[in-house]
Amino acid sequence: MQTPTLKSLLTQDPGLPKPYPTSSYWQTPPHPLSNTQSASLPLKTDVAIIGSGITGLSVLLTLLDEHPDLTITVLEARALCSGATGRNGGQLAANAGEEYLHLVEEFGREGAGEIVRFTFENLRRMRELVRRFAVEESEVQDVVKARAFLEESGFERFKRSVEALEGDLPDFKGVYTVLDREVLKREYHLDGAGGALLPAGTIWPYRLVTKIFACLLERYGHRLNIETQTPVTSIASDATNSSHPYILHTPRGSLRATQVAHCTNGHAGHLLPGLRGPIYPFKGTMTVQDAGSIMPNRGEDLSWGFHYPVIYDKQSSRYAAGLYYLMQNTKTGYFFFGGEDTQIDHCLSADDSEVEEGSIKHLQEKLPHFLGYDGPEQWRLASGWSGIMGFSADGLPVVGRAKSSMAGRHGEGEYVAAAFNGYGMANCLLAGEALAKIMMGKDVSTWLPKAYGIHETRLKEPLTVGHAIKSFELDP
Repeated sequence: MQTPTLKSLLTQDPGLPKPYPTSSYWQTPPHPLSNTQSASLPLKTDVAIIGSGITGLSVLLTLLDEHPDLTITVLEARALCSGATGRNGGQLAANAGEEYLHLVEEFGREGAGEIVRFTFENLRRMRELVRRFAVEESEVQDVVKARAFLEESGFERFKRSVEALEGDLPDFKGVYTVLDREVLKREYHLDGAGGALLPAGTIWPYRLVTKIFACLLERYGHRLNIETQTPVTSIASDATNSSHPYILHTPRGSLRATQVAHCTNGHAGHLLPGLRGPIYPFKGTMTVQDAGSIMPNRGEDLSWGFHYPVIYDKQSSRYAAGLYYLMQNTKTGYFFFGGEDTQIDHCLSADDSEVEEGSIKHLQEKLPHFLGYDGPEQWRLASGWSGIMGFSADGLPVVGRAKSSMAGRHGEGEYVAAAFNGYGMANCLLAGEALAKIMMGKDVSTWLPKAYGIHETRLKEPLTVGHAIKSFELDP
């Protein structure tokens, strides 16, 4: 039976990003380009990119590298990189091991294999991006990620999933090291039914992205404009203008564009109303906690994930997302810790101007407990904030040309890359590159997972409101 409240939450207009979001520790201090904009908005551009996170940056970088003549305008509703990329958990990790069986069930072995390879390649390319731009500020670390499964059923399914992954994709054999309960406790001081190790990384995403934007603006300033504090309030199509058929309305005036790339993730449904429900916003909570001298600094070699069954109780409206994620900064020793256990309407929200006090307290209580301490008394809260992720009805990114039914207007020049389902760092860079190549008319079918694409089969089911509702109601 459909839950009207859940349906209304999933299909709400996410609106524009809130003008005064909670303060993210990652964005301190703000980059000098944080509020950059031209003296006046340009009248026209070949490509308008809406959104200045890692996806928008990737579209921009690919277009600039491969097309010497395009003029490009990046439009950001708030400060540069102030959305999900500037508010996330700082993790460079894939979720192939725990998700592989589900992916096979939904998309077949071939489809699942494409997704696994894509996410691991994306993580490799993230490290390449750091090397290319010599971004010391991004503090990239190669670490081992220790995943702890708090309940037996989840651990057993994970083991079956890894076994299937290694059977279908032999070159991934050994990527995951499965740990039983005793080894997890003895070697990593973690309690749980069992665990696993996998190669991963940590990163300061905001510093990486803003530094690259600065490099691109310096090199390509003659054909690149970055317009922060410039929300796109609406888009109109003008069939009488064949060269620049799209009119983007902003409080600073209107901009005409030949092509539009929507890189707004959880806010995609605002300008593409046909995606409300198939893509929906999900608010996450992050904290930075200081344990002082009671904990060693393992930031150079270890990060953590804690898994448990997802909980959605329709009677109480409680929603617990099934995952906590943790990393430690190598310089300060501070712990960056996030995860959700709150009311469903707090999660299905596009409002990052607020962070629930109960969510912060919950994370303060959970972190010491996970690491073997009785309570949070000795742990100082250095920062707490919220951020808006984009989720999809079938749990996969949405990448490709936007249908006119999504936009509610005529034209063939709008494109979208959104809904990274909490794993942006494992998807965004290559998704943005794929989108840019699609915009240039290039074939990406050999490496972009087919399941990420925009095609009729997916739009009929599973990328539907009904499937999104079902995914919540069946999770437990």
